[in-house]
Amino acid sequence: MNRLIVMAVLGFLFVGTASAQKRALTDSQKRALTVAIEDEVYDRGYEKKFYMVGREISPGVTRLPVYVKPDTRKATVVYKLMPYGEVIRGFHFTKDGLAVLEGDPDGGFPPTDADTLTLYMDDDDVCRWKRIWNKYQFEILDSPSEERIKEAAVRQKQRLGYSYQEAPSKEQRAFPPK
Repeated sequence: MNRLIVMAVLGFLFVGTASAQKRALTDSQKRALTVAIEDEVYDRGYEKKFYMVGREISPGVTRLPVYVKPDTRKATVVYKLMPYGEVIRGFHFTKDGLAVLEGDPDGGFPPTDADTLTLYMDDDDVCRWKRIWNKYQFEILDSPSEERIKEAAVRQKQRLGYSYQEAPSKEQRAFPPK
């Protein structure tokens, strides 16, 4: 009888944990997250760094996977951010629905930060996360239009208080205008 109770409790915990990890983002949240990743790439001018990374789905368009662990306390994402490599970062949504990526690429994602390169992490953990977290896609245009770059800069300014295009110095980024 005790054994049956223990098995039932373990089964409940396993199912509860698995369903929490597979909780999906809404379509608008998925789009907001992929747009945040793409905007950061275009605002910083990283798009040419994605050459031969990911899967080219048409000339000049590269599709890459993004793995997401949505969580009410701390949402986390794993994806390739060139020229750094694969990163793990926290993210959150603003009340306006914009996704905001945590961590600053200017710091290079050192192993001492929570937002870091997966290179510094245990390979088995990273592989397990990729198996159980939700998998989505984002696309990088090799040559985005001027309009797309401007749109990225506007949204980055909303997210961070500055656009890399408009405030290229570290001092300006450290103390964005109010």
